[in-house]
Amino acid sequence: MKKLFKILLIVLLIIVILVAALAILLFVMSKGQNAPKNYWENTVTAGAIEEKYNHLGEYSVKKKTYDAPRDERDAADNHFVVWYPEKEGKYPLVVMVNGSGVPCDKYEAVFQHFASWGYVVIGNDYGTSWDGKHTSETLDFALNTDEIAKMIDTDKIAVGGHSQGGMGTFNAITEYENGSLYKAAFSLSPTNNDLGLGLQWGFRLGTEEQYGFRLEEINIPMMIVAGTGKFDSETVTPLSEMQKMYESLGCDKVAFRKADDVDHGNILYEANGYVIAWLDLYLKDVEANRTAFFGETAEIRSNERYQDFCSQQVTE
Repeated sequence: MKKLFKILLIVLLIIVILVAALAILLFVMSKGQNAPKNYWENTVTAGAIEEKYNHLGEYSVKKKTYDAPRDERDAADNHFVVWYPEKEGKYPLVVMVNGSGVPCDKYEAVFQHFASWGYVVIGNDYGTSWDGKHTSETLDFALNTDEIAKMIDTDKIAVGGHSQGGMGTFNAITEYENGSLYKAAFSLSPTNNDLGLGLQWGFRLGTEEQYGFRLEEINIPMMIVAGTGKFDSETVTPLSEMQKMYESLGCDKVAFRKADDVDHGNILYEANGYVIAWLDLYLKDVEANRTAFFGETAEIRSNERYQDFCSQQVTE
């Protein structure tokens, strides 16, 4: 009995430490922009495809904000924010999923970067994202608002997010009917399953069937990126947890970590050269980008800015 009590006490202590670490991170991330303005000018690259997409694309972009419904979990005034190419036309849609303490207005540079490559990018400022609920609502809003819908190629929709939003990305795909509309995805420093459950982010909590996410249900191309800094490596997305995520997927997939001790917060933007290349491959059929990720001579394999790279293509 004493041994069981000690084990439970240790588990509780670990959860308290993790929650405290997350609280500190949220406080830090609540100050200012989480993705620096013009971050692409200072991000170091070491691959030709990465370098190409690390810069702004050819499109001038605009931004528009819409009111969003209130939610009992997020009582503040909420909004949907859309960044889009100024030039009229139909473009792929990217639905962004917030990290903890990082609503859409905290990383506008990321929206600008993606939109400049010919994407309509939509996000929200709800505080809760792990379950994918608000992401599903955001997608519905985009597709049912004429002013936005007329710009979207509905056969080319992707979803991606950071931290809590990385977990929310997984669940947006698997837990909602409109998740079937996504054709590609990316998850940046996703909260691992055990940490999510410790934070009460999960489904069927308190039962033997509880889970944070179900990666085995995902059948669209998925990119997973994490950092090698202390907070990612020890808490949010340790290498062993990233490998579990990768192995659970049965789709085209890549997973890698940013080298040089780049940590959790910076993953929001540091790897976006490859993130946009991934989107262009699957949403715009830019086949040349396949050489960045797949095969023994894949560009990222020899890119010193990354490590622990693995990839797999699923052939039908």
